[in-house]
Amino acid sequence: MKNIKPAILGTLMVPAFMFAAGSVNAEENTTTMEATYLTEAPENTFHADALTGNQVKSSVEDDEDIGTITDLVIDEDGQINAVVVGVGGFLGMGEKNVAIEWDSLELTKDEDGEDYVISVNASEDALEAAEEYNRDNDNDE
Repeated sequence: MKNIKPAILGTLMVPAFMFAAGSVNAEENTTTMEATYLTEAPENTFHADALTGNQVKSSVEDDEDIGTITDLVIDEDGQINAVVVGVGGFLGMGEKNVAIEWDSLELTKDEDGEDYVISVNASEDALEAAEEYNRDNDNDE
């Protein structure tokens, strides 16, 4: 009987030691990523303010200005999903916001290569008839 107690105790202790060793290994393998920093924008990137405030032009109406980009809709991965464009109205009165999907826009550089020209294949009337974008329904919590 004396030999059975140590055997049972030993059998119970082996899994406990294995579990403890596994958690120590897990702690040792955990690495933390340090922040990285930029000193300038990477190639083929731009700042949000290169878009916000810019006019959107209609490619079906001889590049007429049809609205102003007021905001960007960005997903959790940092990708731009849409631009919010203020359309209609006069001097900001009566203007409504319409969200245009990013893939619907065409970005080109202007003649001097400094700024972007943003175009959409839609008329001003089409944007004014589009459903208004309601930011209050966003999921930002």
